[in-house]
Amino acid sequence: SLDVRTFGNINVGCYFMKTVTEQNFDSIIKDCFQTILKPLGFKKKGNNFYRQLQDLGQIVNVQKSSFYSKDHICFTINTGLFIPEYWLTFYTYHNGQIPTYPTEPDCAIRQRIGKLKYNIDKWFDIGPSSDINDLKAETTDNVLNYIVPYFKRNKTKENVLKLLQDTTINLDKFVRLIVLGEYNETEKAQVEYDKLKQDKYTGANMKATLFEYR
Repeated sequence: SLDVRTFGNINVGCYFMKTVTEQNFDSIIKDCFQTILKPLGFKKKGNNFYRQLQDLGQIVNVQKSSFYSKDHICFTINTGLFIPEYWLTFYTYHNGQIPTYPTEPDCAIRQRIGKLKYNIDKWFDIGPSSDINDLKAETTDNVLNYIVPYFKRNKTKENVLKLLQDTTINLDKFVRLIVLGEYNETEKAQVEYDKLKQDKYTGANMKATLFEYR
């Protein structure tokens, strides 16, 4: 873009041009995420795409590595399932109003594309010499054939309860307990409570929170 400022009788043009790498990243956001997710009801904010359903919310977050420059961008793809009952119970800094556009860290269940597809923590590099067409094809496959089906499988409370049975997914310590409790799965919540109470890795401050929740 061109920003023209006038000093006396002199017009000075200040150019703020994006690098090829930055343009390619923007193109990936538009062509591989927005084009697919917008027709499905996702709303874009920055590099986030959020869809509110009846029972929960679904979010896709494109995360840049903190070690990037204008000529080298490294990114990964995060997904989240926002469960209002969990958010209202776990967090205490709110007035009872559920956020209209939660962020991925607000979500009870968070999975990266590496878990959904590659079985490793997968990141993608963009540089001046990157084959952007190959990267776009891979990213489109990730969104269309892995993330969208994952969200299709997990859009109701019943789906979430089934997902919580998967012991291979990484969850914050109290997620299963709180979701089971708030979904009135009392017996399963009690089993999870007993497990956490006896877990040697549940520290004293965590146990205080655990007892308070019970």
